[in-house]
Amino acid sequence: MQEWADLLKVLLAAAIMIRASRQDWQERMADDIHWKVIGLVGLALMALYVAQESLPWEYYLIIIATTVLFLDVFWDNEGMGRALSVSPYAFSLILLGYAIGSIGLDSLRYEMVTPFILYWVFVLLYILDVIKGGADAKCLISLAMLFPLYPSIWMLPLIDAPSVAAQIVLPFPVMVLFLASLMSLLVLPYFVVRNIMNRDLSMPQMLLGTRIPIERAESGHYWPMEAVSPDGSIVKRATPQGEGFEELRTAGAEVVWVTPKIPLLIPLTAAMLLLIILGNPLFLLI
Repeated sequence: MQEWADLLKVLLAAAIMIRASRQDWQERMADDIHWKVIGLVGLALMALYVAQESLPWEYYLIIIATTVLFLDVFWDNEGMGRALSVSPYAFSLILLGYAIGSIGLDSLRYEMVTPFILYWVFVLLYILDVIKGGADAKCLISLAMLFPLYPSIWMLPLIDAPSVAAQIVLPFPVMVLFLASLMSLLVLPYFVVRNIMNRDLSMPQMLLGTRIPIERAESGHYWPMEAVSPDGSIVKRATPQGEGFEELRTAGAEVVWVTPKIPLLIPLTAAMLLLIILGNPLFLLI
């Protein structure tokens, strides 16, 4: 039964992620409906698992607490009072605390709490700007709802997860982000070779992007790696930040350092499929 549930999860996640990646490539955005479907199906399957395994009813409280956090991602509470804006978090923590206290740490199935914890992990990474895009953060949070443990479908993955504890320590969505980040680095050798050939040797810009006419930069999907300083001069930046092409043009820039807005959803999708098929290579070390 669990293998059929995992098959459903994999097919759903693959179909939606591919569709979202296509939209992200074309529009540099992905509709929230993608992540709502993935996350809510995952939470519903968690509730079904609790019923199927006849687990204590307090596990439903954990699922409710996680659902409150998940839905809050899509609720724009800007302009609300502070008490109202923090109320979902307070409510979810109360539910979680009561449920864990009733079940007991010795009897707790920690995989049921993993989505709750991963929500905070990805929110923190987004706040710290490690995850750049809101859609990317929502995608990873929704995957945390769907895959508290690694999916297992008959002969897949090729590398078996050694234990539930190992899957919690190296959770599936975190490994998706890790592998996707590594895949994103594959574009760096292209920049280096191109910039060496063009004799554009400014560091670290030559590692992260290239120089193009500002007209092309403004009409395409790029982040500037240059900015206008308070005294009106144009200075290079170590990392891309926001827009700024209009200011650069006003300051007289004709050719600017840029880095392309590469949709992270594409490597996220590829990383997810790789983990589903191959498994986590780090499990070979355990």
